[in-house]
Amino acid sequence: AIVVADNTFATPLNQSPLTLGVDVVLHSATKFLSGHADAMGGVACGAESLMSQVRHYREINGASLDPFSAYLIIRGIKTLALRMRQQQASAMALAEYLQTEPLVEAVNYPGLPTHTGHEIAKAQMKGFGAIVSFVLKGGMETVTKLLPKLQFAHCAGNLGAVETIYGPARTTSHVENTLEERLALGISEGLVRISVGIEDTEDLVADLKQAFASL
Repeated sequence: AIVVADNTFATPLNQSPLTLGVDVVLHSATKFLSGHADAMGGVACGAESLMSQVRHYREINGASLDPFSAYLIIRGIKTLALRMRQQQASAMALAEYLQTEPLVEAVNYPGLPTHTGHEIAKAQMKGFGAIVSFVLKGGMETVTKLLPKLQFAHCAGNLGAVETIYGPARTTSHVENTLEERLALGISEGLVRISVGIEDTEDLVADLKQAFASL
């Protein structure tokens, strides 16, 4: 079997799936690689024998990246390490704070020792990424009260940009699923994803604290 891994969230800085036995690694370059939400593109990496097949398929079927998007992605990659360093530090700080908040039912971030995949992530990753999610008690009713209180963050379905973005799964990543499908997938109505940006860590934590305090 050919093993394919999406490494978009981890980025090449934190994880190298090819060294772990994966055959093909995919990236949505639209996200962290570009980092500025201004280009769309994708990347496939792997052995020459497999990549030659990908190139041949692309030549026949199109889907070639336009030159300006390619330029923007290359430009963005130059600052990937700097951006990810700040984003990961803030992600950890936000995750740790969310664990102390009484209105939060669960926090999902592999950097937390309490996360079920923490030991695996620690063994094979250099960092834990910039995506945090948490479940609010009270479901969507609490979500709709909390998110408008945020002053520094954006509410949208995008991720991987320099701006911090909050997105409820119900209205973003899993909006096309029915309630029954989301529940079967383990997607709570109170699940919120944070794509942590490069803003000052203390500002992001303080913003979240004041939002909770105003409820």
